[in-house]
Order: sequence, then C-alpha cells, then structure tokens
Amino acid sequence: MHHSPITIRSRRLRGASAAIAGIAALGVALAGCSSTAGPDPDTGDPAAEERGSLTFVAGVKGDPFYITMSCGAQAAAEEAGLSFDFQAPNSFSPTDQIPIVDGVAAAAPSALLIAPTDGAAMFAPIQRVVDAGTNVVLVDTALDDSSTVRSSVRTDDYAGGVEAAKLLAELIGGSGEVLLLNFQAGVSTTEARGKGFVDTAEQLGLTVVGQEYGGTDIEKGAQIVDATLQRHPNLAGVFTTTDYGAQGTVASLRNAGELGSVKVVGFDASPVMVEQLRAGDIQGIVSQQARTIGELGVEQALAAMNGEATSESVIEVPTVTIRAEDLESESAKAGLQVERCN
Repeated sequence: MHHSPITIRSRRLRGASAAIAGIAALGVALAGCSSTAGPDPDTGDPAAEERGSLTFVAGVKGDPFYITMSCGAQAAAEEAGLSFDFQAPNSFSPTDQIPIVDGVAAAAPSALLIAPTDGAAMFAPIQRVVDAGTNVVLVDTALDDSSTVRSSVRTDDYAGGVEAAKLLAELIGGSGEVLLLNFQAGVSTTEARGKGFVDTAEQLGLTVVGQEYGGTDIEKGAQIVDATLQRHPNLAGVFTTTDYGAQGTVASLRNAGELGSVKVVGFDASPVMVEQLRAGDIQGIVSQQARTIGELGVEQALAAMNGEATSESVIEVPTVTIRAEDLESESAKAGLQVERCN
C-alpha cells in the first residue's frame, strides 16, 4: 500500500533514552484531544486522509493510562498530517477487543497502534490486520509472537517492579511482610512488574506473603487485602500493579484502621492515585510515561509507512517514581495521567 511521503523530525533512535529524547522534537505541548473518553475519533481533514490514516486500539475504555497515551498519539499524528481514530473495548479482554480489530482489518488504515489484551489470543486478529497491508506497532502490552509487527513501544515494566520494591523496602524500614496485588494472569505488562517486584523484594530481605489478582474489580481487591490482613496481621506493605488495586487496598486498610500504618506503593499516576498520594493514603507511585509511549508509537508507525526501518524492534520507556513531595517536579509531571486531553 503506497502513501505519500511523511516526514518526521526524529529518526534512528538508539535505545529508550534516545527514543525519549527524539520525542522532544515532536513537541510535547501539541494540541491534544477534548473527549472525556479519549481523543476525537476523526480529525475531519480530507487532506489528512490522503497523507495517511492511523488507528489506535487501546486495552480498555476509560482508563487514564490509555487516555493519556491516546492524547500523545493523536497530537503526534496530527503533527504529521495523519487522520486519527481511537477505539477501545469495554473490558480488558480478547472477547471485546477482537471485533474491534477485525473492523480495523476491514478498514485497512495506514497504521495501527494497539495494546493487545492477550499475548496469544490477539495474534491471529492482529495478523489479519498485517495481512490487509496495515503497518502495526504494539504499544504497552505485547504478543507472544511479535515477528510480523513493525515495532513495539512499551514501559520497562520489570524495572518498574524493581523500583517499586526498592521504594516499599525503604518505606517499611528494610524488612517485613508485603503483599503483591497484581492485575490479571497472563498480561505481559503486569506480570513483568510483579516479577521485578518479587525478585527484588526477596533480594532486599522482604517477605512476599502472596501474589493475588484483583483485575479491575476494586471490591475484589479490597477483599484480597482484607483476607491477607487476617492471615498476616503484621503485614507491613502492599505493592499494587494497577490503580484499581490501589483503590481496593486503600478501602481495605481504611476499614481495618491500618491506613498509613501499612505502606502502599501503587503503579500509574492516575488522577485517583495522585489524590490518594496527596492525602497520604498511599506513600508512593511508580508511573509509566503514557504520553511518551503514544508519541513514540506514532513515530515508529511513520517510519514504517515511509518504508524505512523502524529504529528498534522494542523500545522500553523507563518509569518515573513519585512521592507526594515530588508531585510538582518536572520528572513527576512526565508520569501524570489524565482523564481527558487538554
């Protein structure tokens, strides 16, 4: 499929740090989107259609992480003169995501950014998109076999888990029992966060009393922490790999009268998590640079559309560690997430 040449100001990235540096050229202050659920689905610019089209399929609708990523992706796409379409399933599951991806295959846009909801189940649907002539770039999550996609841009989730363990160890004084409240078995990102956390926590002398999965169910997360407190009354800390888990953890600790006594480190600086941090309900956040991932994903897609080699088969973006006193710092702002684009 031929498209007219599209220029991009930063190419040939060399590793994550170079990739992030290249984003500055795209302009992080570009005009974003205005929808509460993500970016506007269509720019309405006929000329943009001629230059190419880009679709972003997120992991789940309404998640601040994906909304923030879409803001960066749309801004970068519009800067390059591409039309932009945003879609997301109602739940983080192949069942809801596959019909959306099949629709993308039929539409055959120039490029697709996608966060697969399952590394195995989403391979065939995404392959159908590739077979239709669309350049595919994975963002956030990965496929078990990514040999036919053009690139993958994601957080260094294992390193994020390492940072969470270091922070929690510091908060609880270097020893004690801790719980890992994870998201969903088989999800590449959160599994890597959990492994990084467990490996490092054990090296630091912490006792990981269990790994439990709460999914997007806040009440289930609260019940898991309730049960853990019953079995381990001396529980010193909790690391939760999602903001859903953080909300459930805070609810449980508040009901048990342990809020502030049991230290909590969450993952992703969503607006809810930031408010919890300001209030002292949680003590730290390890956050992804969601907007940067969206921008880098578009950059990789543009290179593929121009027939150029993508800079790296995998680009891993580092996390940002945030305490309450860090919230106004420039480094922290790179990890803050939004519920609507500016």
